[in-house]
Amino acid sequence: MAIEDSVLRFERYAARREREALAATIDPFITDVDRGDDRFRSIGNDWSRALFDGPFYVSPPRAAELPSTSLVFVQSRDGNTGAKNPSTLGGGEADTHLIYEGLSRVAADAVLAGAETVRGGDIVLSTWHPALVALRASLGRPRHPIQIIATLRGMNFKGLIFNVPELRVILLTVPACTDLMLTELADRPWITPIVMATSRDLVHAFRDLRARGIETISCVGGRNLAGQLLDAGLIQDVYLTTSAKDGGEPNTPMYEQALKADLVVRKHGTGRDAGVVFEMFSASERF
Repeated sequence: MAIEDSVLRFERYAARREREALAATIDPFITDVDRGDDRFRSIGNDWSRALFDGPFYVSPPRAAELPSTSLVFVQSRDGNTGAKNPSTLGGGEADTHLIYEGLSRVAADAVLAGAETVRGGDIVLSTWHPALVALRASLGRPRHPIQIIATLRGMNFKGLIFNVPELRVILLTVPACTDLMLTELADRPWITPIVMATSRDLVHAFRDLRARGIETISCVGGRNLAGQLLDAGLIQDVYLTTSAKDGGEPNTPMYEQALKADLVVRKHGTGRDAGVVFEMFSASERF
């Protein structure tokens, strides 16, 4: 893929995503529980606070050597998170444009996803609604978060995300994969590999990310990666949207165990999103 072609594709992609965000009908949330306090950063502007019914909370890093990391998930009413297209789980327009592609990553230095989330497709993990782009700029963040992709099998680098020099990309991987991707990485100096000794060495990788100045990470899945991060104690906040309908692949919860965390926020959707529930969970220590 020629870099010049990729840049043009990215410009068209970004314009399309902005049009979709502007065209979306976002019905406001109503707050049922809000226990936010000075433990959290309050994020928002007039536009987001009107639709979210208040500020969005983000935990600051609680360990000097590790970033603050959140999980962002949507589940069906019957608790499934597995789906080829997460939008089919029924989280609604507010979840997609206000939370998933908005408030959960508007203050993030980086967005983390597993390889299957981006493999082969035109996907860039960023914010698109102009009101959220403006909020991100007001927080002193660059236009797009760093794209962090975790892979244990290597990548084919055909996806748009890997071919736009404007996007800073970090690959979390293992030595065997680095060898497989040697030529592709050499051709793309804007992609930085962080090589873990084994797939279980996520804590070391996250220390490396923090040393590179990444203080806040939003993780958007998949569920295997989410489980590994939770097991490793690397998650502080979980943002979970539950849809108003059953669906998804059976027996695919976000996490097999109960979250050891406190409920901070609960809100319910209105209008087209009636029946949708948004919750934020946070731990005084890491999960």
